[in-house]
Amino acid sequence: MERYRATIFASALVGLTLCAAAATAADNHYEGKTIRVLVSSSPGGGTDTTARLVSRFLPKFIPGNPKTIVQNMPGGGGTVVNNYFTRRAKPDGLTLLQDSSSALSTYVRGGKRVRYNPREYAYLGSIMRGGSILMVRKDARKRLTDPKAKPVVVGDSDGIRTWVAMTVWGSKYLGWNNRWIFGYAGTGEMVLALRQGEIEMWGTANAKLIRDLQRDGVVDPLVLLTDERRRDFPDIPTFEELLGDKKPAGISWQAYKVWAGPSDVDKYVLAPKGTPDNVMKILRGAWGRMVEDPKFKAEATKFFGEAWRTRDGPATAKLVLEVTDASKEVKDFLFNIRKEHGLPTGKKKKK
Repeated sequence: MERYRATIFASALVGLTLCAAAATAADNHYEGKTIRVLVSSSPGGGTDTTARLVSRFLPKFIPGNPKTIVQNMPGGGGTVVNNYFTRRAKPDGLTLLQDSSSALSTYVRGGKRVRYNPREYAYLGSIMRGGSILMVRKDARKRLTDPKAKPVVVGDSDGIRTWVAMTVWGSKYLGWNNRWIFGYAGTGEMVLALRQGEIEMWGTANAKLIRDLQRDGVVDPLVLLTDERRRDFPDIPTFEELLGDKKPAGISWQAYKVWAGPSDVDKYVLAPKGTPDNVMKILRGAWGRMVEDPKFKAEATKFFGEAWRTRDGPATAKLVLEVTDASKEVKDFLFNIRKEHGLPTGKKKKK
């Protein structure tokens, strides 16, 4: 009996030793290391702001307190950085990607250049800012519903942002008089173009930018992308409310939801496919503590407004699966409606 008890005690001691060793290894994983945070946009926009906020606070809650560096890699609605991340990022938790809903729309749109699959990533979590608000310059608003007037110019970086869907369906079902130009490097350039009258319609979820443009008398906020009104802009209707009885049914509305739907994910942080469970546990745990930190909350409210909220990694991954699930009929509709309005289709033209 004593020998049996000694054996049990020894086994328990070995188990405790192994657990302690595993915990120590986890605690030391990031000690003396640097996490590189890749960003799918140029400096100055909402995605970049989110990346720099997260990279400031996240390491404080990671054992070992690693350093962080932020590297912007814009282009192709997220295609450039996602292709690089898929091909080059090691699944060791030392390279993360700060991305946005545009990359999900790009994935659904497809094309030969899209060589990544957001459905396979390991998600830390996401930050939702309350939904994009479409604005129109005050001096152009009357022309929006006048088919004989000069078209109201919609400006975007790549013509595939989620809020652009409102301008396309607005043109098709509300008779909006629009034309589209794209190719702007980032948010800063588009805000300047809007102020100068180079573009006349633009969308963002950034509360500060919207307030600044309102305060300076440049724009009228017109309509909201998401299904529910923002509590910080309660008077702005949702696009579905604006459509009213002109809201289309069937494939058309399904296609709209596929284009606009990724906005519900908004800004998200992820690790490569195959990142070990123990590393993801560290990162997701740090994310959970970060978003509850009072200092982080205060900074986030300053940048994003009062409507922001968060999702954890598993909830973000589930939503990504939902918004990137599109039938062939829906994809064909999206291709045709983009082509009809002169927007990127994602398919290479035949020579």
